Parts: sequence; structure tokens; C-alpha cells
Amino acid sequence: MSLPRLIGLRTYVGNVNAARAFWWRHFGLAFAMTAGIGRHRLRDVAWELRPGGEFCGTRGPHGALPVFAIGDFGRARGYLLTHGIPIVFEEMIPGLSLLIFLDPDSNPFELAQETDPDAWDIAQRKALRTKRRRDAPQDEPLSLLGLTELTIYTHDITASVNFYRDLVGLPVGLSYFAHVHLVAENAPVVLRTTRWRCKAPAQPHGTEPIFSTPDLAALAARLQEAGFPLQDEEMGFVVRDPAGVKIHFRA
Repeated sequence: MSLPRLIGLRTYVGNVNAARAFWWRHFGLAFAMTAGIGRHRLRDVAWELRPGGEFCGTRGPHGALPVFAIGDFGRARGYLLTHGIPIVFEEMIPGLSLLIFLDPDSNPFELAQETDPDAWDIAQRKALRTKRRRDAPQDEPLSLLGLTELTIYTHDITASVNFYRDLVGLPVGLSYFAHVHLVAENAPVVLRTTRWRCKAPAQPHGTEPIFSTPDLAALAARLQEAGFPLQDEEMGFVVRDPAGVKIHFRA
């Protein structure tokens, strides 16, 4: 059975060249400039920096977030704090340490380090959550170890599961800590609950995922029958999920 495949990411920014400089300076990622769009390839996922982005007014985790693997949570945290890059969420749970930071356009991105669950220490989590944790300042740019998943935040986990599982066709995998893991062909898609809501959903901002699907016409029919309006675009269509996140689909 063929599953939908994550093939692209669109991140909207106010100034493409400034965004390119940010990702190069802090993460060593080079975005080529073509027709006013910054382009970088994450293996089989094409990532675009597109102009016209406007801050939506919501700084907390919401929308769709690319998740990048890192090798050292403490070093990454120390680097971001040293360079004044805002961290808006951080957590340490058995098996995973993660943080969410904002780019200069207030778009959220996640960094995550897999850890040994048996080595988890609740005291470290308490220090993190009470702002008592201190990480050494860092000057060397961070290395990202690849795109490991796509996180989609939702205020209604049940509606979002029904959308992505029953309509889009992503099978459900694990479910824990109020998170639901679904399976695309080349990447996990994780639904997480949030109390944050976008204050200006109509204006371009954040990151929008692009999926290819085995049967575009059948998917369009399912979505329309379920009451989700579609907007045609080149090579496919775009639809908003139950949380208002724009999702693009291609054949």
C-alpha cells in the first residue's frame, strides 16, 4: 500500500535574503536563490523560503513544525541562548529532549535529541521547567542531523486524527503523552495538542507541508465529501486541516 509522502516545506518569511543568512550563520544550511525563493534540499524534501511572510501574533507552538535531529541538547540550548534566538518551549521526557525556537520572522522550528530512557533524570526536567538549568555559552554553529518528523499542533486532537488518518490516509502508530504518531511514507507525522491558536490564520506565515499522494482525485473527493473546501493550485490543491493548518497535496 502506497502512503502519502512528504515532498516539500514552504516557510514564509519577511525577507528571503535575511532568512537565508540566518540559516547559514546558525546552522550551516545554504539556500540557493531562484526567482526570489530560497531553496534547500533535505534529502527527498524540498524546502523553500518564500517572501510575503507576516507575523501572525502567536509566539507559542502552533501550526506545522519541521523537527530536526541534534546530537547534543545542552549545546543546542546554550547556542540559542548565547545568540539571542528565542526558545518558546522545551521539554525533557524519557527518550527525548526537545526545544522549539523562533526564526527572525517568529516561525517555530523544533530541535530534538533522542536519549536513553533508562538514563532519564527527573531532576534535570525540573531544572529545565523551573528555569534553573544553565548550559554553557556556545559560539560554533549548530549541526542539524536531518529532518526526522513533521509535528502538527492542534487544539482538537480527535478531529485532527480523523482528518489525517481517515481522509488523508496516514496510518496511526504510537500514541503517548497526548501525542499521536502517524506514518507517512518517508517521515513520521506527529499530532500534538496545544492551547495556542493562530491570531491571523489568513496571512502567510509559518511552514506549510507538501505531500504527494497516490490518488489525488480520490483524496480530493474524500475531503470535499467531509466538508473541507479545496483551493486548486499548480499540480494539485491546498486544504486547511481542522486546526487551520494549510496542507498542500500533489499527484
